[in-house]
Order: sequence, then structure tokens, then C-alpha cells
Amino acid sequence: MMNKKIVLVMLSALIFTGISAQQLADIAMRTGDNSSSGVPAGSSAPAAVRVEVKYTLDAYGSMSSSSTAFEEEHFLGGETTAKWSLFQERYKRVYDQAVGLTGSTVEIIKPTLFNAVNKINGYYKKALKKGEVSKAEVSNILNHILDCANLLSLEDDTKNIENDIKAAKSVDDMVRVFASVRIVKH
Repeated sequence: MMNKKIVLVMLSALIFTGISAQQLADIAMRTGDNSSSGVPAGSSAPAAVRVEVKYTLDAYGSMSSSSTAFEEEHFLGGETTAKWSLFQERYKRVYDQAVGLTGSTVEIIKPTLFNAVNKINGYYKKALKKGEVSKAEVSNILNHILDCANLLSLEDDTKNIENDIKAAKSVDDMVRVFASVRIVKH
């Protein structure tokens, strides 16, 4: 059953996004996976935040490959810039309008996830400027969050994690929600 879901997700993603199979980061999300009471050693969850694993994402292929014509620079640079550009590409849809005052309309896919990632990004950008956290720690946390968000953009049913994010009362609570996601790279 899981193999059928993975194949369907891969085919629909190939059809709708027009990217090659090698670039596709296919996922299958299983909720309620209590296989560990902490973040497993083999996952890409941030080491600074330890929580119980609630969600598992399976990733196939590269998680930071982007085919964008314009790469949006991230304040951490490097690998985070590629993941940030992919995040922006997957969550924003820009439609040109022929009628009206504006030249285009922007649609946000999964606004709860999009807004949470942007809020966390802004929080850590300010904390880094103030010297409250190290660049390595911020890079580790944001790279995991961007990996999660990029994989979740391909998933149809994200209601559970979105509800957890909505229930979060602070940025730290949102980070804990993303830290409860275990990414298994194949």
C-alpha cells in the first residue's frame, strides 16, 4: 500500500511540476510513528532541539536541488540559500493578470507552513544579529525546517502538522513541531 502511494506521489509530482525524476524529492508521511522517544541519530533533525518523533518523512533524491532561474539569497548562504529558494518556489505561485491594477497575483500554497517557516526564519535572523545563538546552530535548525517544509509541500495531507503549528504559542513551540519530524533519506 505504501509503495502505491509513493508511486502515485512521484507520478503526480512529475506531471504537475515538470521536473525530472532525479530532482524529485518524493515523500510518504506516516503519522503516529512513536518508534523513538527522541530524535534518532540517523535523521536530519536539529541536535539542539530534542522531542518525540510524531511524523516521519521519506525523502528520495536531493532535497536542495532547485531549477529556479533566480536564486533568492538567504542570510546564512550556501546550502541554506538553495533550500530557501526551493521553499520559495514551491510555496509561492505567481499568476500574471491581464486586467486590474497589479501585474501579477501571488498565491501561497499551505499558508500555515509558509508563515511558520518565515516567522522562524525572521526570529533566528534577529537572534543571530543579537549574538544570542551561533551561526552553526541556526544553520542546523533552519536547514532541517526547510527540508521538512520542502518535503511537506509535496504531501497532500498535512492537516495534523498544520494543526500542531497553529497550536504553537511561540516560535520555540513551532521549532519543536518541526523537530518532531524525522526525515529518512533513501
